[in-house]
Amino acid sequence: MSWREEDRLLLYCCRKDTDRKNRNKIIEIQRRSLDWEYFLREARENGISAVVYSKLNEIRKDCPYIPSFVFKKLKKVYYLNATQNSLIFEELGKVLEILSKAGLQVIVLKGAVLAEKIYRNLALRPMMDVDLLVKKEDLFFFDKQMKILGYRPSDISVNDIDLTSTYLTTIDYRSLSPNSPSFHVHWHFVNSTIPNESYIKNIKIEDIWQNAENTKIAGAETLVMAPHHLLIHLSEHALRVTHSLSKLSLLCDISESVNFYQGRLDWDRLIDDSLKFNLSQMVYISLYFASRFLETKIPEYVLLKLRPERLSLGEKIFMNSISKNKRFSGMSYLVHLSMNKGFLKKMIFLGRTLFPPAQFMAQKNYIPRSKLSYIHYIRRINEVFSRLFKALG
Repeated sequence: MSWREEDRLLLYCCRKDTDRKNRNKIIEIQRRSLDWEYFLREARENGISAVVYSKLNEIRKDCPYIPSFVFKKLKKVYYLNATQNSLIFEELGKVLEILSKAGLQVIVLKGAVLAEKIYRNLALRPMMDVDLLVKKEDLFFFDKQMKILGYRPSDISVNDIDLTSTYLTTIDYRSLSPNSPSFHVHWHFVNSTIPNESYIKNIKIEDIWQNAENTKIAGAETLVMAPHHLLIHLSEHALRVTHSLSKLSLLCDISESVNFYQGRLDWDRLIDDSLKFNLSQMVYISLYFASRFLETKIPEYVLLKLRPERLSLGEKIFMNSISKNKRFSGMSYLVHLSMNKGFLKKMIFLGRTLFPPAQFMAQKNYIPRSKLSYIHYIRRINEVFSRLFKALG
């Protein structure tokens, strides 16, 4: 896979227009012979159909070569996002109000914050669920309040949580109501299907709470991450193995956040906390590609201070693949592997990836621990090696 004209057009549509340069590039490239079905498919798979529609619709009169069916299909996704997110926000507002009245503090993560505060248009940021951060000591009380609201854990009971786990750090709450979103409730913002000893224990979640900011989401008073912590979180999220920068929407989230907070973003704190959390490699890679692909204005000194003194072979392979538009889930395992220093730690990391604790396997597969069998581990091993070989290939 390489950068086709259709892929470049998608990039231009995702860039923030600070001048007429990107606008003129879009107008120029739409005159060429393009595979519009491929364009639509890539926009959908990258989670940016609504963003693309918004940009192209602004300059539609200057783009006579774009077929009407392209606008029609993009518009359908745009309004579908708006409808779905409106329903999600209606329920989110009710839940946040009840939790606030119960005296529970929560930090709203990612999607809901991005859609309402950063993109400032519910249609532009698709959401499948709502992510909330809760303090460990509040989990049982939170569980009680969610059950009063008609939500039940679908993957693991709060009584079975391993708070020392370096794998999944969330409970998935769902309601019997078909229109209700699922709520992914975190007690740590790092949530992964691989072990994260190389960095998760360096992250003091108390720092996140201490720096959180008051705001309103869905009309309810709540908390959100400080701008520098939001960027660190989005960068870590983009480099999770299941994401691996495979979707341009991940870079759009980072770029839009930088553009929104540019005036009061504390870059020095972002650098300091990225290093303290041992997430500087992930933050560097994410910001580097946001700057390169979407022309996000990242100060040069920030990238210089975050860049590792020496990129590992795995990091070079990953970054080279992304540069060539070879983006797929699983690739960033090479980055995670490189963060475990030394041959022994790498082997332990690989072993714990292949053979995680039974509780994690049960939660990941949404089954009781008693129904876990060797078949699930065989599937796990096949999944890991398939992605690893694909990345190396």
